[in-house]
Amino acid sequence: MSMFMELYNSALKTVRDLALIKSGENILILADTVVDWEMLKMLASAAYSLNAEPSIMIYETREEVNVEPPKHVAEAMKSSDVVISLPLMYILHTNAYNEALKAGARILELTGMNPDMMIRLIGRVDYLRMCELGDRLAKITKDAKEVHIKSSSGTDLRFENDPARPVFHNDGILREKHVYKTLGGQISWAPIEDSIEGTIIADTFIWPPTELGVLKNPVKLRIKEGRIIEIEGGVEAKIFENWLRSMEDEKMYYVAHASWGFHPKARLIGVPLEDERLYAGIEFGFGSQSLKFRGRIGKARSHTDVGLYNPDVYFDEVLIAHGGRFVHEDLRELDKTLKG
Repeated sequence: MSMFMELYNSALKTVRDLALIKSGENILILADTVVDWEMLKMLASAAYSLNAEPSIMIYETREEVNVEPPKHVAEAMKSSDVVISLPLMYILHTNAYNEALKAGARILELTGMNPDMMIRLIGRVDYLRMCELGDRLAKITKDAKEVHIKSSSGTDLRFENDPARPVFHNDGILREKHVYKTLGGQISWAPIEDSIEGTIIADTFIWPPTELGVLKNPVKLRIKEGRIIEIEGGVEAKIFENWLRSMEDEKMYYVAHASWGFHPKARLIGVPLEDERLYAGIEFGFGSQSLKFRGRIGKARSHTDVGLYNPDVYFDEVLIAHGGRFVHEDLRELDKTLKG
């Protein structure tokens, strides 16, 4: 009973405080077949309690991410005021997603969310305090020109930021039409592609391909001018290399974005939505690049993300994060409040 109550409260917090659902709005709660049915019903009930008009649509789980949903699903997305998008095989880089945004939908991206995640990552977190940390971290990132990332596992990467490019704090709060936001606890931006040089050791997760997820062994990526030129490691590295090759798209090898994670409740569980938010972690996306980043990659065949554990991150030679904590003077107090 306690989990039932917590799940409903977390669902209510999701639709009221994140999606900002208003009376009379048409709400689409969208999922594939691996998403928990009880959680979907909780979200619909919570939206209904706000006098909105919720509908639930579920379609068969795809084998890959970014496969277009069924046409009638795409039409429903376009005619909705708010879409809460939960498919594990996310559709973020599809035409259906883009057309829904153009039509004015607000999309809350909660790919792969399950009841435990909803309770921990939404219900039990001081969400506004976490967003305050995100706002400060986004400003510090925006002001940085030169970035140096190192880790004990061997990451040593340098790149430059373009001050004309935006830094997005994905706070998950849908304040306006034509936008999508993911769960809070992450900021993302696109570095200057040609400046990205060095080595990334992915040592938390790679997803997709779906055979990977949480890594048992690290995967080494050598990067030159923003492109993967060599992949080294064991079985996981070979799986990743073969998957990238199978895409038959050169853009899949290019860095699309960098991201900070800063969710104090995040764990490494094999679901990207949570893995990407590991506190004081860094994640890199490769392949398809949202137009909002104003980068040079654009749309690609697919998209994949790789994570780094507890890196040392320097902005203009000033240490920002170390040992899984934010140590910069503007972040230290909030870090202590959130993590103890």
